[in-house]
Amino acid sequence: MQSERGAHEGFDLLRVGGFRALVLWKGFPYVFQGILLVCLVGLILISWGVHAPEGSNGKLFAKTNLVTLLVWGLWWPAMVWVAVLLGRAWCMICPLELVSNLSERLAQALGLTQRALRRWLASGALIVGLYFLSQILVMGLHLHRSPAYTSVFLAGLLTVAALSGLLWKDRAFCRGFCPVGLLLGTYGRGGMLAVRPGPSPRCKECNDKGCVLAANRTRLDARSCPSLLNPPRLDSNEDCLLCGQCIKACSSHNMQFLLRRPFPASDRRDSQSSWPVTLFVMLASGFVLWELFTEWPAAERTFLFPAAWLAGSLGWEWATGWFEGVWTLLVVPPVLWLLLGSVSRVAGSGDSMGQLWRRLALPLAVVVAAGHMSKGLAKLVSWSPFLPQALRDPGGAETVVALSARTLPTPAVLMSLEHAAWLGLGVVVVGSWFAVREYRLANHGGGPWLRAVAPIGVLALGFSAVIAGWALQ
Repeated sequence: MQSERGAHEGFDLLRVGGFRALVLWKGFPYVFQGILLVCLVGLILISWGVHAPEGSNGKLFAKTNLVTLLVWGLWWPAMVWVAVLLGRAWCMICPLELVSNLSERLAQALGLTQRALRRWLASGALIVGLYFLSQILVMGLHLHRSPAYTSVFLAGLLTVAALSGLLWKDRAFCRGFCPVGLLLGTYGRGGMLAVRPGPSPRCKECNDKGCVLAANRTRLDARSCPSLLNPPRLDSNEDCLLCGQCIKACSSHNMQFLLRRPFPASDRRDSQSSWPVTLFVMLASGFVLWELFTEWPAAERTFLFPAAWLAGSLGWEWATGWFEGVWTLLVVPPVLWLLLGSVSRVAGSGDSMGQLWRRLALPLAVVVAAGHMSKGLAKLVSWSPFLPQALRDPGGAETVVALSARTLPTPAVLMSLEHAAWLGLGVVVVGSWFAVREYRLANHGGGPWLRAVAPIGVLALGFSAVIAGWALQ
């Protein structure tokens, strides 16, 4: 239950007339979702069947093709930053939520029987598998470098969103099928945008209960929470998509849209995370570690050597990327977390390894997110200069040929990798401080705090050493 103090934390953006009018507008957020849906379909169509020119550098072509540049070079790293800083703000305007919403309404109009999402699906269990699938496709199939594969991937997401809306009710895609659902919910816990009830007793005295009334859930606008949350008791960013429907449905005008400091003390914290969230953080830690190594080629070769050696020994060089994906996502994470758990035990914890992992997952997620932000920064400053040329040549074929032949100069990066490294180190340091604070708040300041500081420090030092290597190579 939200505290009186928590209700006052932050500035209520609804006090700003223009912002309030926007949120209460019947077209919000549908118009923005619709625009992005048109853009998404356009990206699918223009990249369908498009491959890199024969003999060209695949990594360079990914920067020159408009679709791969926008999706993997700009949107993906920007989404990580937005999630950490602003919570699930992307979900508010996500076109896939609109597709799921429309297909759910279509099913209702056709009289189709829709199921409630099973508890194991709502927990994010399938999302862990979908996240793993998407990341191993990046490593094994080089999904992020191929417009054709990216097109199929985006079309697949649209299909899953539509089918989940037809077969299940109550925003099933976002709650159980979105591949980045756990990433957004876990990274965005401390985001500076949040919907919360006001401090007055209006919610208790409200007879309307429009924000939770089941009969309101099928309305097009001002409906009760589509994610089945209880807005009067909302105290976490984990599952709130910031869609604003509860604000519109509140007849007593007691819901707030807050801009606040990161990780406010009033938010609910779980001393142990669920297993799906824990497994996601473990997978993400391995993937982010590899992502950081990609900016330091010599170190990346060392990191991936066991997988490359095994593929070569078997004579399966064609499958090297798949071996590297398995190594990064299935071998490195348990080894890394056995090390982190052992460090915590040496520092004074008596929990079992499974309990330790669940207790450390959310604090360590802050460090993992900081590492992810550092990689995102490096990618944004090196990929974004290619945007003007990609707008002139969306296919990218002519541009990559000209760049390879040196008849076209390579665009200058916005920031040197050395400067990006220093900023990345700062992000990791700040993230580590918040991680320790999150652990202490989740455990009410009790217990040997060193058992959290030690593994957080080990992971942060590991990430920092790799990032420092960007500048020293």
